[in-house]
Amino acid sequence: MKEQILRHALSFIALVVMSLPVHSTEAPSVGPDEGEMMDEPSDKAEDVKLELTAELEAEAAVDLEILGETIAPGEHRKMLWRSPQSFGGFVSPAPLHVINGERPGPVLCFTAALHGDEINGIEISRRLLHKLEAKALRGTVVILPIVNFEGFLRLDRHIGNRWDLNRFFPGDAKGSYPSRVAHALFHDVIVKCDALVDLHTGSYYGENLPQIRGDLSHSGVAKLARGFGGLSVVHDSGPPGSLRGAATQAGVPAVALEIGVALKINVEQVEQGVDGILTLLRRVGMLGRGLRLLEPKASFFHIEWVRSNTSGILINHADLGDRVTKGQKLAEIIDPILSETEDVLAPLDGKVLGRAENQFVSPGFALFRIGVEKTLEEMEAKAEAEAEQSESDDEPKAVPDPEFEQN
Repeated sequence: MKEQILRHALSFIALVVMSLPVHSTEAPSVGPDEGEMMDEPSDKAEDVKLELTAELEAEAAVDLEILGETIAPGEHRKMLWRSPQSFGGFVSPAPLHVINGERPGPVLCFTAALHGDEINGIEISRRLLHKLEAKALRGTVVILPIVNFEGFLRLDRHIGNRWDLNRFFPGDAKGSYPSRVAHALFHDVIVKCDALVDLHTGSYYGENLPQIRGDLSHSGVAKLARGFGGLSVVHDSGPPGSLRGAATQAGVPAVALEIGVALKINVEQVEQGVDGILTLLRRVGMLGRGLRLLEPKASFFHIEWVRSNTSGILINHADLGDRVTKGQKLAEIIDPILSETEDVLAPLDGKVLGRAENQFVSPGFALFRIGVEKTLEEMEAKAEAEAEQSESDDEPKAVPDPEFEQN
């Protein structure tokens, strides 16, 4: 019964996203007054000088050609992306919004629900659409709120026969079903853009503190990653076949924005995600600067895993975002047969960036992601060293764990 109610609720959200008007008064938009009043540079706030900001030097805004349509400057158009996804012979189009600003600038793309059960990104997309107006925007924002429409309707991470769509990019027009969907998205939308933010949540009963993941060995990705204000940044090149990995290789710097847990709307974290995106838009010059002096800088983290050494029922004691010290009790695992308890201790000082929800766990299960804070320079150096090692290493790569599976 609960699953049926949740299924109806999610279907309603999808219909709301698909029927969003071109302009809305639901929430205060980022209007032109903010940009006009605060456009002067500030020497006290750090700008993110992305390569894509070169587009701001253009003399005039230009039309955007996408999905066979032409969107003129100053226009917000809702379109339909007709991917190879179909049900009973009927094509299931997904809504796509294009907001082409009145002034010149880059094309920034946002994708969500690449995994059908990750619905926080859908709500972030909806709120973002209500806050952006073409008359206040430099450049273009492209938003695809529900990529994996099939999985979304089934409350399922996967597409088709339990395939993970985020392992098939850039795709193949004549390949398998998920490969064809990936190819359509990549060539219909992604390559038309200058940068990409792919919205995700935790998976398999795991939850994530709002964070940015990207390959910091790539200069464009590193610059993009530090533009989200105070969100934590983690170096993560992503699994083979990921959208952000393929986009970056194709010349479109891409990061993943991780928010919360699957199949739930985490309102507070959704708001943090929207704020982070608006901060990014200001820092790359696509929106007026606003109150720049109040925006915190990004914190960069190296990840250490904490895994289970036994089987039993996990009861967490440490929350997301907690600062923990070496030896601190993070959780306990209770053997329901023998009524024995084993404590899970922090192996080092750090910050809880991700954790498994309370559930049954087995030996080796990923329980916590502990972030150890580093400088950007340290993270970039580590990322470059790992990239060089990867290129020279002929050993087969380990298969990612299903727990906290990479997005």
